[in-house]
Amino acid sequence: MSDDDRLLAYLVSSFPGKTEDIATEALCHVLDHSDACVDALNDVVRSGVRGIDPINTVKTQVIKSDGTRPDLVGFNEDGGERVLIEVKFWADLTANQPNAYIKRLPEDGAGVLMFLVPDDRVRSLWPRLRKRLDREFDVVEELESERRCVRISGSRRHLMMVSWGSLLDAMAARSSDSGEPSAVTQIRQLRSLARYADKGVVCPLPPGHEPGSDSESRLRLYRRLVNAATQEGINQDWADRKGLRATPMRYGYGRYIRLLGTVVWFGINLELFEETSETPLWVSRDHKKADEPAVSRELGEENRDWYRRQGRHWFPIDVKRGVEYPQVLNGVVASLSEHGTNLQAARNAVKRRADV
Repeated sequence: MSDDDRLLAYLVSSFPGKTEDIATEALCHVLDHSDACVDALNDVVRSGVRGIDPINTVKTQVIKSDGTRPDLVGFNEDGGERVLIEVKFWADLTANQPNAYIKRLPEDGAGVLMFLVPDDRVRSLWPRLRKRLDREFDVVEELESERRCVRISGSRRHLMMVSWGSLLDAMAARSSDSGEPSAVTQIRQLRSLARYADKGVVCPLPPGHEPGSDSESRLRLYRRLVNAATQEGINQDWADRKGLRATPMRYGYGRYIRLLGTVVWFGINLELFEETSETPLWVSRDHKKADEPAVSRELGEENRDWYRRQGRHWFPIDVKRGVEYPQVLNGVVASLSEHGTNLQAARNAVKRRADV
């Protein structure tokens, strides 16, 4: 991909936190200026929703009195809303999604709420959307489709999930066949933006994720978790890093932090992950500390899964699989906080025995 195709990716990198807003406006611009791309969007919608009116115009951020504000709204020729599109990369769902948006869909004809997401997010996000639907809608009928799509029983309202790659492929094919070179160029820009967004964040760990299968993106995930969990511990006042620094080791990235006053190293140990298949993230202490190995033995009364390797005592930090990044991070924070509490209790117990 040439540098000429990276303008949107550059804009995203220059305005952190605005990735989805920029992607939404860019997609709307392409659809506004290309009939072929609108036709492609209609093709994608009709692959899961039968009998839906084709859309011919789109608008961004159309707010209703109920507070719903989908990223994109597609209107039929009579000006009726038919397609609501939520542009997602790795941001979490809002409290209104998807149920309030489903209720916004028209009752006088077929309508669909479409989530546009990265390919790697389809598997993890779709079950969460279905679970939320089940809270308010008694029956949801699965539709046979090349894409994930369901219809709410007793209505013509639909929920659909489409990957960025799938939609952009359809748009590129249509615009190329129609001889729209400007649209083809703009679609390349959108692809570049989507790739940048995927590169800058991380995918959820799949169920059954095996050690030894760690790609560069997965290693970025682990590093991001270390930094984010440390910051969350600082925010909650049970961790600090004052006077301490990030200190990568030969077995992975990590940093020294204090957990309730005790200095530990927190980070990635791929060698232990390979050996134990437990987790890529670990907390460790130097076994030469004055209260070691007594503290580790004390901790071992509650947690047998600790190891002595590389001159240090190692304790696993839980990394959840098959869930979205916010849930992965919450699990790491909870596990790290629990270890800090247990470590403090173990040190106090060792000190009490020494004072007797």
